[in-house]
Amino acid sequence: LPQIWYQIQTKLRDEARPRGGVLRTREFIMKDSYSFDADNEGLDRSYQMHAEAYHRIFSRCGLRYYQVESDPGIMGDMESHEFMAPTPAGEDEIVLCDQCGYAANIEVAKSNPPIPPKIDMEFSEVYTPNKKSVKEVSEFLGLDERYFIKSLLVITEKEPVLVLIRGDHEINEKKLARIIGEFSFASPEEAHKILGIEIGFIGPLNHKIRLIADKSISKDILYVSGANKKDYHIKGITPEKDFRPEWHDIRKVSEIDRCIKCNAPIRIEKAIEVGNIFKLGTKYSLPLNAIYLDKDGKEKPIIMGSYGIGPARVAAAAIEQNNDQDGIIWPKSIAPFDIEIIPLNMGDSKTTKIAEELYEKVSEIYNSFADRHMEVLIDDRDERPGVKFKDADLIGIPIQVIIGEKGLKEGKIEIKKRRTKESKKVTINKAVVEIVNSYYETY
Repeated sequence: LPQIWYQIQTKLRDEARPRGGVLRTREFIMKDSYSFDADNEGLDRSYQMHAEAYHRIFSRCGLRYYQVESDPGIMGDMESHEFMAPTPAGEDEIVLCDQCGYAANIEVAKSNPPIPPKIDMEFSEVYTPNKKSVKEVSEFLGLDERYFIKSLLVITEKEPVLVLIRGDHEINEKKLARIIGEFSFASPEEAHKILGIEIGFIGPLNHKIRLIADKSISKDILYVSGANKKDYHIKGITPEKDFRPEWHDIRKVSEIDRCIKCNAPIRIEKAIEVGNIFKLGTKYSLPLNAIYLDKDGKEKPIIMGSYGIGPARVAAAAIEQNNDQDGIIWPKSIAPFDIEIIPLNMGDSKTTKIAEELYEKVSEIYNSFADRHMEVLIDDRDERPGVKFKDADLIGIPIQVIIGEKGLKEGKIEIKKRRTKESKKVTINKAVVEIVNSYYETY
């Protein structure tokens, strides 16, 4: 020890059908690696080495991405991070602070919510006929939703739990599940059976079941909540005085919140997960009896880490981040080809000859950027120019080389950059040099 093993392998996901194009297919390629260390200090080194390698990989793939704090889920309960590529098509949300760099998946993100000013409220029961939701009662009483406590009954495998959250907030189900395990929201029948109360009028007072409250419910503010009686609510409720819950962070972060680290404004973006890293510790080595002998000959469990990249997701994220109304604009490091040669008239012998000569010459050039020879695609179909132009833009090869009869009469061809759509005409004898120079000018 230490050792790092890896595999690039086809995997299967139990999906009823593909979702999000190539984002969630049933069959996919995955790069997995695993670190095996003798102690936690070694795990920290392996974890950091993978993080740095992933930064280099995603940067070289031309992605915009963030390394964010994440929920380890079933993998373990130690440290974990995800690499997220921001795009409106993303299936996840990430919370970001531009001031201090805080970044986290919304499933685990923390923040400072704005605290409402104190107001006086006499402790009293108020009649609220058929007003069940926070919005309805708030409008009926003329009070801001921040002064309400939502009381939500959930059912776990062990017990029912009453969950309390501020009226203007939402429960983060992942956070709550980490505290109480898997749960479901109580049906009206279940709520009536357990509490004897109709949903919509449940409050935090006088219950014998477990209470969990979100930390955003301030102990210095007076609140309104259900009176545990149909068509009634109670005003002037004081947390810790009128009810004593367990306090946890169980709310969804909102864009009006402030950063948990520096109190600066935060923002929320949609993103695609393209990689992840997990500290597994001994979660798997202990039950599998994966041990090593230390310097004193004593048996100890191996300390493990797990690290993954989804190549198809990298491609999907690159497409989502690099496109226009005409199609894909591949980052040149992961483009399927470097150059596309487009002869507009394959029936013309001169056009065909020049296209094939350029194809041969450019293919022989060593691509120092990618440490290989240039990869060249030639569109030798007998199609109209408009079809070829449209398809070339659609598949998004970085450089297009257009060979047309009109240009050849002047002894020139056209070189076009897919990303910027800049084009220039060059003489045929300088074409190879100009094509290569144009390629290296792209990004």
